[in-house]
Amino acid sequence: MEDGNFDVIIIGTGLTESITAAALSKAGFKVAHLDENPYYGGNEASLSLEELAQWACKHSSSSEPVARFTSVTRSADIPSYARQYSICLCPSVIPSIGPFISALVASGVSKYTGFRLLESAAVYDSSGTLKNVPGSKEDVFKNKDISLIEKRRLMRFLTFSAGDFEDTKELEGSQQLPFLQFLQEVFSLSEEISSVIAYSLAYCVSVDDATLPALQRLRRYMHSIGRYGPSPFLVGHYGGIGDIAQGFCRAAAVSGGVYILGRKILSVTPQDSSPSTDNSVHDTSLPGYTITLDDFPEPLTCKIIISSTSNIHPDLISDSQPTGAMQDVDLNTTSVARCIAIIDKPISFAAVPSTDDAEDIESNDESTESSRRASGRDMDTAVLVFPPSSLPRGSRTSAATVLLNGEGSLSAPKGKWILYIGLPVLSSTTVKPEDILRPYLDAVLTLAHDAEHPPKPLFTTFYMENPSRATQSPDVDSSSYLVVPQADISALPDRPDIMTEHAETVFQMAVRMLRRETSSAMGDGDVESSLKQDFWPPLPDDEAESQEW
Repeated sequence: MEDGNFDVIIIGTGLTESITAAALSKAGFKVAHLDENPYYGGNEASLSLEELAQWACKHSSSSEPVARFTSVTRSADIPSYARQYSICLCPSVIPSIGPFISALVASGVSKYTGFRLLESAAVYDSSGTLKNVPGSKEDVFKNKDISLIEKRRLMRFLTFSAGDFEDTKELEGSQQLPFLQFLQEVFSLSEEISSVIAYSLAYCVSVDDATLPALQRLRRYMHSIGRYGPSPFLVGHYGGIGDIAQGFCRAAAVSGGVYILGRKILSVTPQDSSPSTDNSVHDTSLPGYTITLDDFPEPLTCKIIISSTSNIHPDLISDSQPTGAMQDVDLNTTSVARCIAIIDKPISFAAVPSTDDAEDIESNDESTESSRRASGRDMDTAVLVFPPSSLPRGSRTSAATVLLNGEGSLSAPKGKWILYIGLPVLSSTTVKPEDILRPYLDAVLTLAHDAEHPPKPLFTTFYMENPSRATQSPDVDSSSYLVVPQADISALPDRPDIMTEHAETVFQMAVRMLRRETSSAMGDGDVESSLKQDFWPPLPDDEAESQEW
């Protein structure tokens, strides 16, 4: 490499780091992006089935006491066509309105990947049946399982939740009330309807989720309906956010970013703090760092290092500085038990048709298959939610979510589907993830077309995803090491938006650090004004037009 001097070196190619790298590169800074893994995406990576098996073997033998992934197990056999899968370690759906979708459009990264609408959402109740989640007023009025009185109450609530409710009398004094209790006491909704709203519309993760944040999520989701179709959520191709992280890396590379993958970082050494003689417009007197890589011809130098909490090099743990975003993260003791299963039989995440509908289907044998498809069978992208206490051997306090991806999302070969199951649990639990999630997996498999002979998974892996640990710094003012927070326990659709907000926070901090002394040296009276930088520069006219999907 001819020039190993950079303004910023970012370690780890997770989604937050990749968005930050793209934004800094587009802003004109010289960025190097490193990852010891041979693939992009970090903890959110999209892997082939073959790579997933290797990842599971690596993490199953990890002895780190605070590792991000623990208790990893997998099937012994790997199915055929293993390279045709794209499996995300931390799956998510994408709201059609929010910081993440705005970043995709504003950065031009949306042209590097594809999306499809989430086709169906349903909730599993304690009787073993499914309830479809209403996505519009029409869905509410067409639903034969809801009484007329309940429909009126539900419509009143949905109208309330879509508006400016913060200063309303209904919410006064109830912001921190459990959301389920709020729905039943303030809007007189039944326990069953409240459960559907809380866990399948607002994506609450526990019985204790507070009312105000649940309402704010629900409002954003409701406003997302209709932007790209009837569903408020999109599913990314090729595994979702892992592939999108690679898209942001590509955008950074197009703007001059340098990428080095698969090289172990041997050392990170602080440089002295003497002023640099470099006349670059981005030059500051930041102390800087020298990074040495394994099997790499020369060291790299930079003014600022950015990394996730899991990628802080031991040489500089005491120098790390939590960003403003990190200070807002509740480092609780909750982990997520996760399962990834490959199946070769279609699953239906739609409610069983009512008696009248079933008779209509049976009256016309030729239309049976099309009717099944219309009612949700053979769906390619769908979400199923298990509220607390919906399974005899399931959790009584947390909701489990199941995301289905198939061939249409370009994540699996034809005739195969990927099931992602996630359930929040206490980090202190000693129960294995497989023991925790097996009841949910078994319940999902009974939803196959042939319920009497449910399919057996071709491959499974179970693991625990643990919350990130913050690293404290005694001297945050002089630090030039920015720590990117991880998005810990959150609703299924929220992780991409949270990561985007974290990326913008880190981006603005890096820009201020790199430009502050340069602006002062140039005699700029309004120093703070000169430090402001748009997250994304305007796209060229031809690219801007192509982003209007």
